[in-house]
Amino acid sequence: MKKLSFSIILLICLTVNTMGVHANDEIIFSDVPEDNWATQNIKYLVSNNVINGFPDGTFKPSFNINKDAFIKMAVIALGYTDIEYDSKYWAANYINKALELGLIKEDQFFNYQEPITREEMASIISKAIDDKGNEKARDLIEDYVKDFSSVSYYYKEDVKDAYLLGIITGLPDGTFKPQNYSTRAEASAIIHRMMDKWQRKPFRAIQEDAPDEDNNDSSVSDNNGHEDNSSNKDNGNEVDERNNGSGTEIDEDTQIEYVHRVEDGEVIYSSEKIMKILKEYPLTPNQYSNDFEENNRMCTELNIKRMEYTQASKDAKEFIETLFTRDYKKLDKEKYAETLLYWLRAWWNYRDTSLKPKEFTKLWVDETEKWKVQQDIIFVTDSYRMGLINDRCHEILRGRMYFRYNNHENPDNIKHELELSEQMYSQVENLQMGKWYYVDVDVEMGRPMTNLNITWETSKFMLHSYHYLSDIRLVEGQ
Repeated sequence: MKKLSFSIILLICLTVNTMGVHANDEIIFSDVPEDNWATQNIKYLVSNNVINGFPDGTFKPSFNINKDAFIKMAVIALGYTDIEYDSKYWAANYINKALELGLIKEDQFFNYQEPITREEMASIISKAIDDKGNEKARDLIEDYVKDFSSVSYYYKEDVKDAYLLGIITGLPDGTFKPQNYSTRAEASAIIHRMMDKWQRKPFRAIQEDAPDEDNNDSSVSDNNGHEDNSSNKDNGNEVDERNNGSGTEIDEDTQIEYVHRVEDGEVIYSSEKIMKILKEYPLTPNQYSNDFEENNRMCTELNIKRMEYTQASKDAKEFIETLFTRDYKKLDKEKYAETLLYWLRAWWNYRDTSLKPKEFTKLWVDETEKWKVQQDIIFVTDSYRMGLINDRCHEILRGRMYFRYNNHENPDNIKHELELSEQMYSQVENLQMGKWYYVDVDVEMGRPMTNLNITWETSKFMLHSYHYLSDIRLVEGQ
């Protein structure tokens, strides 16, 4: 377990998520009005010394709650009220107790000071509660929850347990949103249910197509309430970078009847539907497993592997979107070339020629200017659900590329820029400028050895190759 040292002043000022002034039964936090959906949950936990407010008299209900803070709440909820803060890292003793109780595993979390997700909370809750509920109903949850396929393999059984008991249930649209972060208000409702079984909403299977309201998770507030249940990873933590290109991910708290569309010049897409499509493509035969779910499980069941694929996914997305998002009118040649070098530390093959990193970046930037290239791209993937491994032990990220050329005075070169096979050359011969296209692809990442003299900082993973899974198609409705 990694322990971090902080100064006493920093400890007092920040105190992560749960430390602050104690409140008695009558206190009303300045930011938690009586009509707030979570008020009763918060009061219950405050009265039981499970959670408290901040020194300024606020509770900050919409702030994301970190892993260490939620672990502390769960440990106290189980009756361990005499644990003291550690002087070096306030949560160390709570984490040690959670390890002792089997609520978490030694290698489960890399950083306890990051926001906790719904599936991670489910894992802790399922291990804190002995009652496993109705096993027959439990078997139906996987089919009932619309996005159950997006639950990480490591947490599938835990999510079933928490859902069955009615401690962490579903959203109004029938999804679970396993990778969404949780707020302090939402965590309060969940811990309240953990402590008081009369607050729970046990799962009961129904035959209707629409989700039953009794199975909706009121621990997640809607847009008409006082809480913002966004999956945005902000609040001073990590901002969700899935859509930093020209694309917009569809708000999946609404019913989606399409995979993607173009609206006001932007691609709007459903990542959930894209992931389902991507899983249907066969895998390149390999020594590990040719079954998608099994191969993916091998890549994500251990924390150290999840960390690797998280970084590989980040490097793949950032490199692809940096390489192919360009506009000759706004081009800063020196800065663009320098940025691209971060992902290059070995020979790069371009137009059947092996180039050193600086040779390639100079050529790429020069051609962007020479041929007046204007291009946008979005790479949609997921480090948990789309991670695979091949015979080279390389990390594979399966995903969908959306791309658009607004201008290109040498369109014949596009086939080389996208590294297409000869069989695909004809698919880009008549690309329409200003139109969005898409193609599904396995992006192979690696950590190549090099005999080059690399004097600049580089990413951990470097793009090795593309393996296209589909033809290039025009996004419908343009």
